[in-house]
Amino acid sequence: MSSPSNTAQSNSSGAWTEPPWCGWIETTGDALLILEAARRGIIPRVTRRLVDSERKMITSGSVFVFDEDESGIKRWTDGFFWSPSRILGNFLLYRETDKRGAGHRGLRSEPSDYSDSPQHGVKVEDASLSRPKSEVTRMGIDKHRERTLVGSLTNSYKFKPDGLMKKTFSLTIGGVSQHLISYYKIEDVEQGRLRPPSSIPELAALDISPEYLDKTHFRNPPKVEIGLDGIPRYRGEADEIDLSPRLYPPLSTGVPLLTEGRVPSPSSEAGSAGGAGKRTKRFDPYTPGGTKRTRKPK
Repeated sequence: MSSPSNTAQSNSSGAWTEPPWCGWIETTGDALLILEAARRGIIPRVTRRLVDSERKMITSGSVFVFDEDESGIKRWTDGFFWSPSRILGNFLLYRETDKRGAGHRGLRSEPSDYSDSPQHGVKVEDASLSRPKSEVTRMGIDKHRERTLVGSLTNSYKFKPDGLMKKTFSLTIGGVSQHLISYYKIEDVEQGRLRPPSSIPELAALDISPEYLDKTHFRNPPKVEIGLDGIPRYRGEADEIDLSPRLYPPLSTGVPLLTEGRVPSPSSEAGSAGGAGKRTKRFDPYTPGGTKRTRKPK
């Protein structure tokens, strides 16, 4: 188990031995918390392409963050076979397939996971898919919850049984692109084995940098408000993709930050950070002071 002060890679060989963070990226806010934690050095960023031996650590819950300029990575590769991407809010979703084949245009992971990033409105490849015996149906997940987990990727006989989902997020700040790549299995999320950063006090308490909250970065801008201190803060997802709250088991105190994505034992005691601030006016980065612009009558 790594401690919060340690990086997730070996100091002796420089090889990655575990992913930078383990958990479930559910919302735009969760993605922004991980990017903020990486910006502050709380979790490490990937600074080079993973070698083949390091790809073994890509399992359900693995989350990676990298900066294009710092890492030199233009296309993230992982050695898996994936379906075409689908847009879900501010994310791109992929689903693991058995092999390269018809209906998937021979895509492995070599094409960029973010070349058709939803923020930029680029059309995502649309393939004809047919519904399989789906684990989400078997688990009795309702349609809304199914959408948050697999988006529209429910209809292909090529999907690998009990395979991974890949969920990616991209943000460009000052001309430099930052990317988050996450992996999960549907059952692990539903069984509470993976936790979002917003449920972990050490991460949930972070103030997201104002430049990360500019609505021009997003296809579906999240709800952002200016506090009494004049600082914009994330307040939730856009209405059209608002996700219902989820309940998670309490964390035991002192759980290592780099691995607290796993659920602790039932005997662990709670520790939560809460407190709701006073709601104030909506932040609008397009106008001075965040105030809403009104049109003059003609």
